Amino acid sequence: MKIIITGANSFIGRRLIPAFSRLHQVTAVMRENNNLFGQFPNVETLALSMIDYGHLGEMINAPDCFIALAWSGSRGEARNDYALQKFNYSQNLAAMKSMTEAGCKILVSAGSQAEYGIHDEIITEESFCKPESEYGKFKLKLFNDTKEIADEHGIRFIEPRYFSLYGPGDYKKTLIMQCVRKMLADENINLNECRQIWDYMYIDDAVDGLLRLCENENCSGVYNFASGHNKTLREFVIDIHEALHSKSIINFGAIEYNGAFINLRPSIKKLTEAVNWKPETSFTQGILRTAESIKKGE
Repeated sequence: MKIIITGANSFIGRRLIPAFSRLHQVTAVMRENNNLFGQFPNVETLALSMIDYGHLGEMINAPDCFIALAWSGSRGEARNDYALQKFNYSQNLAAMKSMTEAGCKILVSAGSQAEYGIHDEIITEESFCKPESEYGKFKLKLFNDTKEIADEHGIRFIEPRYFSLYGPGDYKKTLIMQCVRKMLADENINLNECRQIWDYMYIDDAVDGLLRLCENENCSGVYNFASGHNKTLREFVIDIHEALHSKSIINFGAIEYNGAFINLRPSIKKLTEAVNWKPETSFTQGILRTAESIKKGE
């Protein structure tokens, strides 16, 4: 297949492109060209601003699969920046339309658990979506509008709906990345009570799952992407501490938590049954690989 991936320089993109290029021809689209993928013979790069995504189909000859990863403002206060999130939506939808007009056979959007909103029960792909952030609302709008385009043109549309991915190269301010860095240095850590229930999935397992979905002609629609192993954030932090044999002192409750109390308990049954997939990386293995990456300065 000839696969086009926007957001090539993102956390997911940097792991996705080398894996996909082992079997397919990949065009990596990013804001500015760099040599990030120069070592991979099946990868071409294209420098393109999001404002020009409506012309993407004119620049790609005979595309088979389009994977949209580019999205600004997915962290912190930017998630509720209406103008920014609307811009992300409109440019990604323009890209979907452009690639459809170019004859693309598969459309893929990178979804988020934020589309579901807050649920106390186990979250399946059939769970009602009630997003609270502008980020979640516009991610869901992109899904709905792209699905309408795909249905109209009779082409496959897949949305991996990511919960919490982690691994080498992740955003430095996530709970996992901050804990790993501090624990490697044996620094003490102040946290809130960390009572929320969470599910962490190692990045390479997510890449493998998406590759299988794209290659299976019978797969379409939403698929929850998670490990299927959920527990409290407190337990995950303790697991990191033990995996790294750290001397850090963890002060749970030292920081007051004022945010919405979110529990993430996703079902991954649909994904596992669709492509005979299961996560191969234990949390401890993923933490050790992440720690090694940090030690190397990656």
